[in-house]
Amino acid sequence: MIKGNIKQIADQVLITEQGYITQPSVSPHPAPPLPPRLPGNSSIPYPAAPTPQPATKRVIGTLFTPVDNDPRSIKAAELKNNYRWDEARKLEYDIFNEHMRTIGPDHHSTLEIGYHLASIDLESGYLSKAAEWASWVSSNSQRVFDKRHPLAMKAESLMGEILCHQGKGQEGESVCANVLARQQMTIGEDDLDTLDTRRRLAIAYGAVERRQEAVQISERVTERLRELLGPNHIRVYASILDTADHMLSMRSHDTRALMVMRFSGEVDQLAQGATHIARELTDLLGPRHPLAIRALRLQGGSQMLDPDGITAASETFRRGLANAEEELGADHPETMSIVALMGVMYASQGRSVAGLYGTPGQSNTQLATPWLSRYLTWAENRMGKGCPEVQSTLAMLGKLHMEAQKHVEAQGYYERVVEGCRENGAAVPQEVQTMLQLCRMHTRYIMPQRTSGGIQSLLSSFQRM
Repeated sequence: MIKGNIKQIADQVLITEQGYITQPSVSPHPAPPLPPRLPGNSSIPYPAAPTPQPATKRVIGTLFTPVDNDPRSIKAAELKNNYRWDEARKLEYDIFNEHMRTIGPDHHSTLEIGYHLASIDLESGYLSKAAEWASWVSSNSQRVFDKRHPLAMKAESLMGEILCHQGKGQEGESVCANVLARQQMTIGEDDLDTLDTRRRLAIAYGAVERRQEAVQISERVTERLRELLGPNHIRVYASILDTADHMLSMRSHDTRALMVMRFSGEVDQLAQGATHIARELTDLLGPRHPLAIRALRLQGGSQMLDPDGITAASETFRRGLANAEEELGADHPETMSIVALMGVMYASQGRSVAGLYGTPGQSNTQLATPWLSRYLTWAENRMGKGCPEVQSTLAMLGKLHMEAQKHVEAQGYYERVVEGCRENGAAVPQEVQTMLQLCRMHTRYIMPQRTSGGIQSLLSSFQRM
């Protein structure tokens, strides 16, 4: 009764003031209340639509995937993605031994674990062990399956890369090129195994001094990975670093081209590009991620090409070295790569172009020798005496000591180069032979005679008579 009276009064007010005639509602539920109305002359604007925030850039994907659902295999893949090679090797080897006992050596899973063990040994610098594993997997997979089986092809491709690191560049190039042709015809141009063989072919071209082609192939691999996996995939970033590595190698080995680059400003552009990559990876992955540490190494290497950039390069190397030693360990390959470059940096300090002009003094030898010696000990134990890395380090130490007038020490280094070449069945470089002869000429005059003979012994005889 009361509600009805109130409604009638309200209707009469609306009719009187606004001429509004209400219609009875047919809905059993009352309508929701209207939102408050703003005054007609209000200058308050409607709130703007919220602008979407830009998506945070992040890295996707992994470099290594597990072989199967075995928790040990999953853990091993995680360790490999963090470059923990020694721990990953132990897990993979346990799985391999179990497979050998249960399913036998000819099973695909056993052979695939063998491939992963070969890859781990290559990444950690144990070239002889890597070659043994790769050869075993390649020969057995070809026997059990076929020469065109994906596992057989990628094992043979891995063997080609190992040959390059062992100083057998021509043989490694031939192996990688043949495997690439087979993979293109069977699994396709854009298969990840095919692209991995292309990456290895770029390494082979670098080993045989075809560095411009190495850069071009590496750029093609990066572009295809970007199209297949997306620009933020971690494989794309790793491939970008591969390309930067080839570019740095090409620039540093061609001394005359390096002089032109310095005058044209290309060295500065290379350093700026490397710095940008290093900063981006540090922001995305953190300063202690293996790819961020590698990017810092490449940044320091590009800064080192500029004679005025030694201070900046030294600071960059030391940051990378601190991160590498803390995160990866003092004997990790990435740590030792930074150590080697620091030795090269100090050895070339004071030259207009490293190895071309200028004569470094005693200080260069004192600064560079500890770094180069540390790397040399590590490389000889892991890679072998005939490895190109060992040979070039020995030759650099010999040259430094020769320039510092330390002929006895220099002779020892050059003799080790000759010994390594003979063990590896390689020809001794002419420059090494010449420097060794010069060292021997100097040491003949400054070293005391080992035995007293000739006139001295004759005089002694007369004195006793």
